Amino acid sequence: MSERRLLLIAKPQPEVLSAMVQEVTKHQLHTRLGAALFAPENWHQSLSRPYRYEAGLCERLLLAGSRIAADCCVVTLNRISSQHAAAPGIHWAFRARGQPKGFLALLSAVRSALIAQGVDERQGHSPHVTISYRAPTPLSSRVIAPIDWTIDEIQLVLAGDSEPYRYRTLGRWALTTPRYPYAQLRLL
Repeated sequence: MSERRLLLIAKPQPEVLSAMVQEVTKHQLHTRLGAALFAPENWHQSLSRPYRYEAGLCERLLLAGSRIAADCCVVTLNRISSQHAAAPGIHWAFRARGQPKGFLALLSAVRSALIAQGVDERQGHSPHVTISYRAPTPLSSRVIAPIDWTIDEIQLVLAGDSEPYRYRTLGRWALTTPRYPYAQLRLL
């Protein structure tokens, strides 16, 4: 079993996850990855770095999560590509078009809530969803049918305490519906 870690994430809703799985299947990426495919039920957008599990830290993260004041935002996933990552392998992920303003505001709100609880958060995040952390080969960028994902909830999860590897939700918080029209949620 791997080391237990805590992190704040957003998970795609079932219909968004289904569209993502369809794109992976359409491009036959699941067959290229085999066992290196990260289980779709674990696909997520990281909103914090992973923290080593400690009871006191878990309480501070729960409090920070409850105090995040942010609007929902839309991320449009429009391609799948690879990047070399630190060991052990190559990182394949859904990538988004640009840096949506709402996404940057969400990251800022998460960072502020963490810092207010004395939790160090310096890592930057780009809009993406990993499908493999240890792909066997690089992947040329694949354009996919755009998938609009409204991030409407944040979760605090515990990772690494189960086989098979799964995220266990410890807390979840709804984001607020913005006061401006839906079209403005997107990258302008």
